[in-house]
Amino acid sequence: MQAFLEPLKELADYQEIVSSRRKKTGFLQIAGCVNSQKIHLAKALSDGFEYRVIVFSSEEKAKQAYEEWRVLEKNVWFYPARDLLFYHADIKGAFLTGRRMEVLRAVAEKKEQEAVTVVTTMDAFLDGLPSKEELCGNRIKIHAEEALDFQKLQEDLSILGYARESQIESPGQFAVRGGILDVFPLTEESPVRIELWGDEVDSIRRFDVESQRSTENLQEIEIYPATENWKQMETDSFLSYFPVEETILFLDEPIRLQESAEQRRSSQPVSTAAMAAPAMHPIHSMWQRMY
Repeated sequence: MQAFLEPLKELADYQEIVSSRRKKTGFLQIAGCVNSQKIHLAKALSDGFEYRVIVFSSEEKAKQAYEEWRVLEKNVWFYPARDLLFYHADIKGAFLTGRRMEVLRAVAEKKEQEAVTVVTTMDAFLDGLPSKEELCGNRIKIHAEEALDFQKLQEDLSILGYARESQIESPGQFAVRGGILDVFPLTEESPVRIELWGDEVDSIRRFDVESQRSTENLQEIEIYPATENWKQMETDSFLSYFPVEETILFLDEPIRLQESAEQRRSSQPVSTAAMAAPAMHPIHSMWQRMY
């Protein structure tokens, strides 16, 4: 990785950008950066920041940048916008919510000294969300051998958007059979079976949906909400999930971003918090622009 970034350090323009990067918060404009260089430069400039956010005007550009960043670093996430045509549909709506919730989980559970990079679009950037505190406070944590209120657990799952079925088939569902709870967390690749002995958790196991066979024993599981507005609390923007002093923000082609934001604003409502946060957030920022 260092060999890939080392040539930049020999450039006087790059050294000038680096020296300006930490002087103060605000926007730093960078011109003359072609598409093939953007991720290379952004990766180098993000060194020392625990959180990196890159915003594009289109999903196509964002996905391409995401794939390019994955070559340089594994801990990178693509945060999609809500597709209002499918957002409330059972299948695609749950898939989109799951992808978004995975990113929120990665940000909320970031380990110390481990950088997290998120690539997204202006549409997703403007979506309103519950606060980070609300999200973390409403996730359900279950530990093996702990005592729990089984009835309350089922009620909490329903509140967080999980649908009760006779048998689970996809993320966002749960099923109950006697003292056994099957739940498919939205942020997991496989469902979990929780068996109780009286009021105590006897076992927590991942299992395969098709065969119903257990695949892994777990000591604990965290279940995140199956919807982003389980209490109709879209009070914060996506940007508010990132600590100010530890985050660098890249905005690609500001004119097109502005056009995208205006189009979004005219076609559908944008939460007040989402519109205000970018301007109010004193975040370390790079404003990339291509001519």
